Amino acid sequence: MSAVALSVLLGLSTLATPAVSAPTVPATAQDHLHHFVTRPDLRPPRITVHQASEGTAPGFIFLAPKTDTLSLDPALPQGGPEIVDDQGRPVWFGPRGDGMLIRTAAFQSQVYRGQPVLTWWEGLPVPVDQIGNPVFGNWVVMDQSYRVIARVKPGNGLSFSDMHDMRLTPQNTALIMVYKQTLRRVGNVLQPVLDNVIQEVDVTTGRVLFQWNSLDHIGLSESYFPRRDGVPYHYLHLNSLSLDNDGNILVSGRHTSAVYKIHRKTGEIIWRLGGKKSDFTLEDGASFSWQHHVSREPDGTISLFDNTAITNSTTAEKPSRGIVLDVDTGKKTASLKRSHPSPDRLLSGTQGSMQLLPNGNAFVGWGTHGYVTEFSAGNKVLFNASFDKELINSYRAFRFPWHGKPAGPPAVAGRTADEGMTVYASWNGATDVASWRFLAGPSPDTLEEVKEVPRNGFETSAAVAVRAPYVGVQALDRDGKVLGTSEAAAVR
Repeated sequence: MSAVALSVLLGLSTLATPAVSAPTVPATAQDHLHHFVTRPDLRPPRITVHQASEGTAPGFIFLAPKTDTLSLDPALPQGGPEIVDDQGRPVWFGPRGDGMLIRTAAFQSQVYRGQPVLTWWEGLPVPVDQIGNPVFGNWVVMDQSYRVIARVKPGNGLSFSDMHDMRLTPQNTALIMVYKQTLRRVGNVLQPVLDNVIQEVDVTTGRVLFQWNSLDHIGLSESYFPRRDGVPYHYLHLNSLSLDNDGNILVSGRHTSAVYKIHRKTGEIIWRLGGKKSDFTLEDGASFSWQHHVSREPDGTISLFDNTAITNSTTAEKPSRGIVLDVDTGKKTASLKRSHPSPDRLLSGTQGSMQLLPNGNAFVGWGTHGYVTEFSAGNKVLFNASFDKELINSYRAFRFPWHGKPAGPPAVAGRTADEGMTVYASWNGATDVASWRFLAGPSPDTLEEVKEVPRNGFETSAAVAVRAPYVGVQALDRDGKVLGTSEAAAVR
């Protein structure tokens, strides 16, 4: 990707590019890549499924694979939003250039103008604070044909876009978070402090309809995070926001270990849950710390990912967990309703997500460790999978139903074999393909059917007992209806 293209991507006129370094890549790193004959431009990471049982919720798994080091190393997988099935096979992959230079985060399905869409943050992870949060980027909205229909950026002269969360609202607006650096006295020292800003933005026009500044409502004294010399003080670290059931806003302050309910019109804090100034008594097992991904559920409970620490471990006695809290706003108490600790004893010092699914299951992403787990309501592990944890992780992980029909045609390739040919077919993002009808012929305009085979993962191959200079493919649904036809490809 050229520098000009990158500037257009991020909507920036000038952009200082950070130094790119390569992590130490094991000799077996190529084993962690998918390679496709029909799509050599796609290099998603492999996923190992450790457990897959009956009872998982319907839908696909949504990830945004990344490394914690910028790299263009071809031995590494590409980064980008990715949808996979329960066998860990890609359904759709949207790499953002080569390697791991462009960062993506918070990939999920939402609703915009009454239709399912894909949303994610993408940009350069240029750090603005002492913990390396990326800020040069914007939010992408993509339709079911995998066409970008909107980009959401901060307004009111602010540009440091926070990659942690964006929520589309029923009013076709977007709630986003932004960083604003300002000077404040921290103890006896005057130093830069990061003001965490929430904006509600009209997706179509970009107009800011509401703005909230954390320093107007949350004091530095609420923070548990230590100040460090020479870098902006990130005293709050908002890392999730969502609409409460009454239309107000819920946010998570990681560095204050608190959840805040904010009035959507006045900006006043309605209550604090957790932290130094909690308005609630947290009963046994309900306390949380350094948390991520707070959501109000339809039944009134609150779900979140309880990191419990800011360090990592794979042998933790008290691992990170996904939890559900019963919050009584009358009695001002919060009690633990559900707890799903890591079955692999993972302590996730950064990142993580907790999603309650419509069938009652919980889908948990373990952040920095690159694992995902689905639990039953009774806390039984139904699904457990991971990237190569030494290389790849995903800030969040979700499960959603998704129906995709790409705007472009399927891809086809043919390779000569000892007896006939091997033909290959794929269609990045197509969810309705049940089988492939392979075609072959002496010219691109004279192709005839040579074989029909069931779809088998992202790329399906088949041996055919004929040879021809050209091949093609038709994608068929379960009823045999043609969904799409490839262009003809020369056999190699």
